[in-house]
Amino acid sequence: MPDVLVINCTPQEARVALLEDGVISDYYQERRASRGVVGNIYLGRVTSVLPGMQAAFVDIGLEKAAFLYVSDVYDEHEKATFDEDDDEDDDGGDASSRGRGGRGRRRRNGPPIEEQLRKGQEVLVQVAKDPIGTKGARVTSHISIAGRHLVFMPTVDHLGISRQISSDRERKRLRRICEELRPSGSGFIVRTAASGVKARHLRNDMKLLIGLWNDILDARKKRRKAPALLHEDLDLILRATRDLATADLSRLVVDSRAEYDRIQDFIGRFMPRLAGKVELYVGKDPIFDAFGIEDELHRALDRKVNLPSGGHLVIDRAEALTAIDINTGKFVGSASLEETILQTNIEAAQEVAYQLRLRNIGGLIVVDFIDMDESASRKKVMAALEEALQGDRGRVKYSRLSEFGLVEMTRKRTRESLEQMLLEPCPTCGGSGLVKSAETVAHELLRHLRRELAGMKDPEVRVIASPAVIQKLRDYKKDSLRDIEMRANRRIHLTPQNDLAVDRFVLTGASRRKPRTESA
Repeated sequence: MPDVLVINCTPQEARVALLEDGVISDYYQERRASRGVVGNIYLGRVTSVLPGMQAAFVDIGLEKAAFLYVSDVYDEHEKATFDEDDDEDDDGGDASSRGRGGRGRRRRNGPPIEEQLRKGQEVLVQVAKDPIGTKGARVTSHISIAGRHLVFMPTVDHLGISRQISSDRERKRLRRICEELRPSGSGFIVRTAASGVKARHLRNDMKLLIGLWNDILDARKKRRKAPALLHEDLDLILRATRDLATADLSRLVVDSRAEYDRIQDFIGRFMPRLAGKVELYVGKDPIFDAFGIEDELHRALDRKVNLPSGGHLVIDRAEALTAIDINTGKFVGSASLEETILQTNIEAAQEVAYQLRLRNIGGLIVVDFIDMDESASRKKVMAALEEALQGDRGRVKYSRLSEFGLVEMTRKRTRESLEQMLLEPCPTCGGSGLVKSAETVAHELLRHLRRELAGMKDPEVRVIASPAVIQKLRDYKKDSLRDIEMRANRRIHLTPQNDLAVDRFVLTGASRRKPRTESA
């Protein structure tokens, strides 16, 4: 089934989904009020230098200071270079990474960061990673500017070609064209989209990117004070059009007339070959419903993911890693136990790769496959996992299947996961997924009463709690309550409140004119 790029636009947000073979392979979301900053170029000011971490904090005008590693500091006296044969693992950028080139094996043996930067110094930096959670943005002074066919790296002496271009003849042609116009000491990454493109179009792309870099340098000269934004990258809709509208794309469908016109104008200027593939959606159903995307996104937020055979995955996210557990569930098989486990594990391997990409899970990942006795079965599962991971745009590294049935993986984290974009920690459990039981809260409430009543002068006190907790107190805490009333010489009234969380309660009395909600 041909690829389809579906774009949903409202005044508040833009959502983009790439469908491959009818299922979501990539999903991006950008809310107007909290637009990402990856790809933006700033004139920043160093706020502190940390020799112990070989890093620095840089104020770029955001809420939190950005983080700059020593390996990402550009030294004009020591041009960063790459290994000669180090071609690119990817296209040098996509809708999420926004064209961050120069990510290969950079060789640098420069001085420590305290000899390169000082507090108060102004530096030109580009955001490589959006702020995530409590962490500020990560920045680099190795700038990269993405075009449709090329990524320009003004500070890196390197010419790389996407590994997706396999023809030696085409690679030589592209290398020759780029070498003709490449400024001395700078670099380019040739993206997959450049394959088969005429030389004049590539030269125009190069001139455009070089001109844009000169405009950024001019803007820096005109700015008197840091922090300052010098260059803002494309928004999500145009970025997705540039990066995801490949030769395999059959349709680009958008539900906004204004965005349709803007995309048509962008394609007419930079991607004329795709002009006939853009469609304005006019259906009655919401566009994501019509393409089955909304249901798939809801499924991607579930902790449990069902497999076709009846087995399932359980995905748990911790602070430092994501754990994925595989279970046979309802599946009992029809041949042998080994065959049942093998089929479940193969289905799970394929689903794990899909879920990592759909949910954009990054960092350390541990997959716990069901134990298999036969080495041939373990090889089949690893082969299925390796094949499924090949379509991932993110950088994925993985270990072999251990004797305990575990596969350790790392996936490059470049933006927030789907969970971080769409969910927030539960205000009741604080994100743990667990709350105290009504039994526990009832016991803690009794202990709280013993402490608090001694300092209260009210003859009557009212306890407001969830119905489950009040019921526990009424059922078999009568003796305890009566004992507390007698010792404190107070009368205690119990009042259930439906909208109160099970681990919250309110203690009121005349001396407490402003009732305070307590937490068990």
